[in-house]
Amino acid sequence: MKGREDRVARNAKAGQERAPRKQRTLFAKGGGQIAAIPKSLAPDWLLESMLFVSLVIPNLVFSGSYWYQTLHLMKWFLAMVPVAVISAVAGWRLLRRGPEMTGFSLDPFGVVWLLMLLYVTVQPLWAPITSYPTLVREWFFFAALFGAYLWIRHDFKGERLPLFLLAAALNSAVNIVFAELQIRDLNGLFPFILPTPGNYIGNTGQQNMFGVWIAITLYGGAFLHLSNWGGKWGRPLNLLLFSANAWGLWNTTSRSAYLSFFVGLITLSAVYGRLIDRKGLRRLLVLGLILAATFFAVNQFGRGGSLIAKAADMVYNARELGQRDGIWATSWVMFKKHPLTGVGLGHYKWNYLDAQRDMFERFPDKKFQFTLWAHSEIFQWGCEFGLFGITLLAGLGGWWLVSFLRAMVRKKDLSSAAVWAVGLLFLFWFDAFWTRPFHRIENVLWLSFAFALANRELLPQETSWSRIGRPAILRAFGGLAVAVACAGTFLMVDSMVGDRKIAVAMENRDAQTQRRMLEDAYRHFLVRDIARKRLAYHYIAYAEAIGSRDVMVEGVDLLDEVFRYEPHSQELSTLLKWEGKLGRKEKLMEIATYLKPGTYRVGVRSASGEGQ
Repeated sequence: MKGREDRVARNAKAGQERAPRKQRTLFAKGGGQIAAIPKSLAPDWLLESMLFVSLVIPNLVFSGSYWYQTLHLMKWFLAMVPVAVISAVAGWRLLRRGPEMTGFSLDPFGVVWLLMLLYVTVQPLWAPITSYPTLVREWFFFAALFGAYLWIRHDFKGERLPLFLLAAALNSAVNIVFAELQIRDLNGLFPFILPTPGNYIGNTGQQNMFGVWIAITLYGGAFLHLSNWGGKWGRPLNLLLFSANAWGLWNTTSRSAYLSFFVGLITLSAVYGRLIDRKGLRRLLVLGLILAATFFAVNQFGRGGSLIAKAADMVYNARELGQRDGIWATSWVMFKKHPLTGVGLGHYKWNYLDAQRDMFERFPDKKFQFTLWAHSEIFQWGCEFGLFGITLLAGLGGWWLVSFLRAMVRKKDLSSAAVWAVGLLFLFWFDAFWTRPFHRIENVLWLSFAFALANRELLPQETSWSRIGRPAILRAFGGLAVAVACAGTFLMVDSMVGDRKIAVAMENRDAQTQRRMLEDAYRHFLVRDIARKRLAYHYIAYAEAIGSRDVMVEGVDLLDEVFRYEPHSQELSTLLKWEGKLGRKEKLMEIATYLKPGTYRVGVRSASGEGQ
């Protein structure tokens, strides 16, 4: 009997040693063992529930008419405040217990990220900053991404990753239903759907952002299927959501989203096949059939005409790069004007018209455009951060890429969570060359998530140059995290109070009451720029109503001041109109220089109404 037991034990041990990789646990330990976490800085229930809200919910909601900023305000709240809650709890524990009790450390990647955050903090000392509300909003945006990276890297264990991906896929599928109603002008029946009839955007607010969101969730579904996750009910549900999201992806007609998804899928296939299970790649055939079937279905019953037209445009107007040629030329001029200092975090949009004016001297054939974003995160990063920032980004990206290739060559044992993260990072960065995924907090938090899961297995966790040896420094860092989280939450809530005051003011028909409420809203720092702009338009509308030149001059001068701080095409158009009507030729000619040379003729009216 004892000999039989020994033989069974030996056979079992040999079977374990010969077990193929595909039979290993795919999450938390996956193909490789995630480093043990000594003690959590944030309790698992808090970390996972807050991350679930930040990552999954924001793309499904919009603010509504209760707020002045009808699209983004609630998205920002739901994405950033949960991260602030995690940061406050984790920072407080780090402050109290120190790195000795928590095992917390700043990895080299995190140290470089912190350096970039410190750089943009002091950048106003030399950069041409004009809008401090813009700078502060963008700073807290950037800080939230950094905080999410730190706490996920330290505490997230990976077992819940499939549920996050499945919930995100469900969000995307529901958004596609919203988009189908929008394109058929049926969304008006449902107040929780963004009121944009004729647009296929769901509650995301913009076509390319809808496309990249679906690409993220579709990629997650591909990963779950490739990993053979889900059992009897999970696998069919995942394939059903994948089919719905594939239909939605094609219908967005977002070329950058298509290409980004396939870049992510190809990367996932290469990494999975190399490091986990090459035979498992056969499961991708099912996904290929679904993608092909939905593509043909869209051409028959969906928006195939728009899809084909946009594809043809890329062929026949290849030099325009999807109407990006003028934007990128302007971005290059902007970078050359401020190569060392940069224009400042969030200030690309406020330097665009000035840079475009110079661009016309070099490229007179380009079209006049105005955009808030460079439609390439790389160009925008270079313009805002300057040479130092772009060098740091290139160095960090190169280091990460070399580390990834080394892991592939050496067949490093990565967890499947890290494998998912690597493919998503390639998806994000490819999309970043063509559009603006970094400028939507509800999307870019997934980038922090992916970096956190990938970096703790691909990159060294400590180097001689990145080591912060004194526990007191890391304790102080924890205290700083608490302070930033509390300050950010306070400013977020304060801005919502101010935003609501602006919304109420714009609904009020009494001029004196409206002016008083807008002046009150101006006291709330993060909406000060919005309140000032609305005040300028208030004075102009009031002057038109009562026929007062003096009030009109006051309003136009205030709008001119707004324009100097935050140049925008809407204010440019209004100033051109009223400076001409007021007969202020010198100011009119100055404003007109922002237009494309040869496309305008300066004309003003005298006070008596005679043309000049």
